[in-house]
Amino acid sequence: MASQNRPTFFYATVSVTIVLVLTSIFLTLFLHANHITDIVKQNLNILVEVQDVMPAAEINRLQKIIISKKGVIPSSLEFVSKEKALEYMSKELTQLSQEIENPFRNLIKFNLRADYYSDQYIKQIQQDLEFEKGVIGLYYENDSIDVIKANINQVSYIILGLTTIFIFLTLAIIFNTIRLTLFADIKFIRTMQIVGAENRFITGPYYISAFKMSMVANLIILLVLGVLYYYGIFYNAIIGEILNPLLLLLTWGLCFVLALFITLGSTYWVIHKFLKDHY
Repeated sequence: MASQNRPTFFYATVSVTIVLVLTSIFLTLFLHANHITDIVKQNLNILVEVQDVMPAAEINRLQKIIISKKGVIPSSLEFVSKEKALEYMSKELTQLSQEIENPFRNLIKFNLRADYYSDQYIKQIQQDLEFEKGVIGLYYENDSIDVIKANINQVSYIILGLTTIFIFLTLAIIFNTIRLTLFADIKFIRTMQIVGAENRFITGPYYISAFKMSMVANLIILLVLGVLYYYGIFYNAIIGEILNPLLLLLTWGLCFVLALFITLGSTYWVIHKFLKDHY
């Protein structure tokens, strides 16, 4: 192939890389959506409000009842006194001061495993606990899960739309790149045909270039996903908890297949159409 067309192949490689970056972002969000939702569920506090005059023995008995429920995470169970609640909220809201009456009540806080977190099951726990002595009520929220799901879906669709647009742009760039290269090599191709070279021998270098293009793009994506996972494990506990290495490998595998499909598929189509039209 003509060496003067190398910059054009560089731009095609950059375009493929951009497509794979967007695809990897979309796939990472899409494949981790349920995992993110599960983490949110397990971090949503369920609060049991109890009377202020409730003896410590009764509180301990109530905690044992709660921890005996299926799906309750034992390490999440915590008694929060109204004084502790006021102290915490005073740091968050400067308006609160020691001069006003404490508006909080004693609470028992706990979390459920994601596979048990549902309105039906929590209401069942609520009904059981409200019959216990000293329990005022049980409170939880479910709106956060719906909001997070909606936001993930919205961002995913936006990224998917951008990915689709860039795929078409990339295909156009690759088509033009290969066609320009073929026209630049037209004398070389004719010479090879005159001496009896087979089509697969003539087209081989172009497929090799397309394969190298996809490999470079895939190595960059592998590096990006690796850096993201490394950052999550060592520097950001939340990201580290969300990211699943198997899902990241699946993301890279799908990007690998997409890169080969875009580069080799478009190369095959352009070369065979060119040879058919000109020879």
